[in-house]
Amino acid sequence: MDLTEHLKLAVPLIQAPMAGVATPALAAAVSNAGGIGSLGVGATDAVDAHAMIVKLRSRTDRAFNVNLFVHGGAKADPAREAAWLERLAPLFAAFDAVPPTKLQTIYRSFNDDPAMLAMLLETTPPAISFHFGLPSAEIIARGRVDVIRS
Repeated sequence: MDLTEHLKLAVPLIQAPMAGVATPALAAAVSNAGGIGSLGVGATDAVDAHAMIVKLRSRTDRAFNVNLFVHGGAKADPAREAAWLERLAPLFAAFDAVPPTKLQTIYRSFNDDPAMLAMLLETTPPAISFHFGLPSAEIIARGRVDVIRS
């Protein structure tokens, strides 16, 4: 059975998850039209991702996809980071903005987010896909979900 049959898609189309841009309304519209709508939740936390899934489910009874970022952790390099901040300082000044004093990771990897895994196990989306890598085989087995590589 292929993915189209498994998810009962009328159209073999997967809407790009576009973290921070794709909304539950967009994903529901794509799913309702016969494709698979997607939510990109890599730029949010488990609480907000849960709310997005609930809102999406209230708008469609069709299959949809939830996409997560699975990237390696950042390696701190204080000298390099200080050089970037110094180089960017004039750009911040041009907009009357205060640059950060140090760089920090803004997106948490699914590998480091047990709350996101717990939320997915609770909400059981029809499909889950990953950007930048894959979680461990153990996590995939716990979720018993289809993996769509993106």
